[in-house]
Amino acid sequence: MKLGLVASLPNSLELARGLTGVTGLPMFNVGDIADRGGAAAAASITGAGLQVCQIGAFMFNALSPDTEAQRKQLDTLTRAMPEILATGCRTVVVNGGNYHASGFMNGHADNFTDEAIDAAARGLEPVVTLAEEHGVIIAVEPMVNAVVCTPERFLRLKQTVGSDALTVTLDICNFLTFADIWRTREAAKRICETLAGHYSIAHCKDLTVTEGFHMHIDEAPLGKGMVDWETALGCIAKDLPQDGFFIFEHVKTEEDARAGVALLHDLAGRVGISFS
Repeated sequence: MKLGLVASLPNSLELARGLTGVTGLPMFNVGDIADRGGAAAAASITGAGLQVCQIGAFMFNALSPDTEAQRKQLDTLTRAMPEILATGCRTVVVNGGNYHASGFMNGHADNFTDEAIDAAARGLEPVVTLAEEHGVIIAVEPMVNAVVCTPERFLRLKQTVGSDALTVTLDICNFLTFADIWRTREAAKRICETLAGHYSIAHCKDLTVTEGFHMHIDEAPLGKGMVDWETALGCIAKDLPQDGFFIFEHVKTEEDARAGVALLHDLAGRVGISFS
């Protein structure tokens, strides 16, 4: 299984090169590919002997009320799509649909309706059609506050779009509800089994519950939270495509990066797999 790293650190490239088993880094801005071409935009990563593990087009939100911004995003994707494969990566990650303009940071009551799935499908179709033409995969990023908030809603979205070029990012944490967070072994198995064959990359982070009268689910350093990643890794190893990356993301410090990667190697060994 291939291991990628997403770290909000200025030396993430050097850090990744020094971590055993890490072979991938992300490209955050698909606009760089549209403006410079795929090979040139990826050169800082590929020139360091690493691969591009995913390409970010997170600002494309098919249901955004800011229609002008989305028109520009679609234009960017249209220009970038012929150059995507030149980066060495074929997975472009987009928002699955949110009627709130923030895309990921807030929600909207209409996100949870059946009509929202149909509307998101219509909005995603031009991007998926482009992807089909150029051998690219579109991966929807799920979120509990957006249209793709459960595995079943993604499957309905994919059925409505009707294309194998539309996949989902297997981000288990982005599906977890308060009910799930106490039973992450069962939740991880359910999510992975429901989406088997429908994801092109997987994301890894950890979550914990902050105590209080009104509790919050917050991120935690990998291994310090409540997510059963041993169970999840065993499931993911069976279904992640050969060219797909398992991506350790939202890493905030070098210490967390080193400790998290070491933990992932340990967990991988327990389930009989390795990162290479």
